[in-house]
Amino acid sequence: MQWETVNLDIMDSGAAIMTFNRPDFLNSVNEQFCKDVPAACKVVAERDDIKVLIITGAGKGWSSGGDVSTLYNMTTPLNSKETYDKSTSVVTAIYELSKPVIAAVNGVVAGASTSTCLACDLIIASEQARFGFTFMQLAFCPDSGASYFLTQKVGYHKAAEIIWFGKILSAAEANELGLVNKVVAHDELMKTAVEWAEKLTRLPLITVGLDKKLLRAALKNDYYQQCELEALNQVLCWSSEDFKEGCQAFAEKRKPNFKGR
Repeated sequence: MQWETVNLDIMDSGAAIMTFNRPDFLNSVNEQFCKDVPAACKVVAERDDIKVLIITGAGKGWSSGGDVSTLYNMTTPLNSKETYDKSTSVVTAIYELSKPVIAAVNGVVAGASTSTCLACDLIIASEQARFGFTFMQLAFCPDSGASYFLTQKVGYHKAAEIIWFGKILSAAEANELGLVNKVVAHDELMKTAVEWAEKLTRLPLITVGLDKKLLRAALKNDYYQQCELEALNQVLCWSSEDFKEGCQAFAEKRKPNFKGR
């Protein structure tokens, strides 16, 4: 499936690959991009044959953030607010997916697109990846959720250092800070991402979706709130066909065949 700035390829395994497709502009975010990514995410959300999403970029970059020509041509405060809201809608569309999302970072990630990347559930980086929190170069604050995701990941003091000094982190530095799950050789990136995605497709995906909610809630809940939420979600798991299959497979000493129901 193709849009003007995004491709979506659906594999027989149940994994899909979304490719940002503005390679001549390092997949920067323009107005059309802000329409196409949410549209592609809607397809992912609605199709039962898509169980896991991988996001990567065409060419040398994953996404370099806001298209500077778009930013420069903003004419009024209202116009600029509308532009930032459109950019945030890209991140929100990915963040709200109940299905697992893997970022396969093939090159540069910068500006607002750092938010898009960090909104994914798992992040695999090529050794050639670079993470540029370069808002300060344009006298910009972080936007599209970048301050939220970065501070949640690395804490206030490190986030301040990265944002104020406009740091561009290598893949190894991002890994050391816990911003990515794994760094691999460039030519192993998509192979690794697909392997992870296919492993996820074999899991009980109702449970995976509930885990997403639990892990996010754990960032703000106290111990008692989280235990209560865990108990409520366990009841939902207990009611699923996959739970019954898991118990039966355990008793029969075989691998479970989960259906996501």
